[in-house]
Amino acid sequence: MIRDFFRAVRKIYFSHNIVLWLIVLVLPVGVSVFMLDVFSAEIIQHIPIGIVKQDRSELADRLSRALNASPVLDVVLECEQLSDCEHAVIRGELQAFIVFPYDMERRALRLETPVVPVYSSGQNYLTNTFAAKEVRSIFSTIGGDLFTRAMEEPVHVELKSVGNTLGNYQGFLAMGLITSIFHLACMLVAVYVMSLPFRDHRVREFLAAAGNSRVTLGLATALPLVLVQWLSLVGTYAYAHRTLSPMTFDEFIVVSVAQLAMVLACVGAGISFVGITGNMRMGTSVAGVIGSPAFAFAGQTFPLMAMPLAVKLFAMILPLTHLLKVQAAMLLGPIGKAQAWDPIVVLLAMALFWNLLGGRLMFMRWKRAAKREAARNLPQYNTLTGTEIKPASAMVEEAPHD
Repeated sequence: MIRDFFRAVRKIYFSHNIVLWLIVLVLPVGVSVFMLDVFSAEIIQHIPIGIVKQDRSELADRLSRALNASPVLDVVLECEQLSDCEHAVIRGELQAFIVFPYDMERRALRLETPVVPVYSSGQNYLTNTFAAKEVRSIFSTIGGDLFTRAMEEPVHVELKSVGNTLGNYQGFLAMGLITSIFHLACMLVAVYVMSLPFRDHRVREFLAAAGNSRVTLGLATALPLVLVQWLSLVGTYAYAHRTLSPMTFDEFIVVSVAQLAMVLACVGAGISFVGITGNMRMGTSVAGVIGSPAFAFAGQTFPLMAMPLAVKLFAMILPLTHLLKVQAAMLLGPIGKAQAWDPIVVLLAMALFWNLLGGRLMFMRWKRAAKREAARNLPQYNTLTGTEIKPASAMVEEAPHD
């Protein structure tokens, strides 16, 4: 039995099956090492922040100079009003801003521990953590050296989130994860559906059902898929969004249009993968390799500004990255609508490119596959009903006898 076991192992794993070892060992190890190298190539530095100086004191000036000297933070804007910095966060110009409240120095001298609010974007938890840690360190050091050495926390830092007031998991990650799941699902389902005629050599059967029109077959295959996936994504997103602030009708329309554009782009990409590879197995593998880690590169878990240029370019060709920008803008309030249209235009351009490419490739493959099936004398099908046309001899044999 032991000898049979090792003989079976040798037969399965050592029979010149290169694809098996690519999947079992090379793919997971290679992808893991690549991602480890990518995410350790840079550290998060020069996080753009703003300052609102309500208190014009020596303490506020020293804190400002310390923030400017920090390698982690980069003070790029000093706002007159809190709303100015808040809008800059919404536009993506700032990652966070700090408000020096009125009477901050006087309260520190009285050992009252003034509270300094730090408002950060509600869409990037990791960057917020780095920024908050650095701000706390600077405030503790400067505040203690100035006046109150006996106090552990002379100036208290209070974190607030713009667009995610609760600071909860849904606001930071869950909404993006839902979108990334559909991002991958649209590619995989498109690969599966478009591969159906090739798997059992039934291209002529499908073409016959479509009146021998490749355009009709392409539309009949893709449009129902796009509609189902889009409505599913819209419904799931609307259900999950109720845990956050409710969307207005205008915001819902903007997000829905962006989601439709992403679904079109992903379905077109799946069609192109089938057109390039010619079979479901390789098309599914390509879709999985590209779509599965997309969330890690989309800028919501690790900031794009800290990624190498090559990774930034890869993130920019992912439809998910641009839809997440739209969703983040909608979470930040009505002003975010003005920032949402540029990503939507990019998504529509991606959808047009991938569907034109995929359509052209599939037309060529359907034509070649139909010729091969005809050469192999495979069954023919009625172009009106899509049913198999049987030869006359077979019809005579099947006729009932008196």
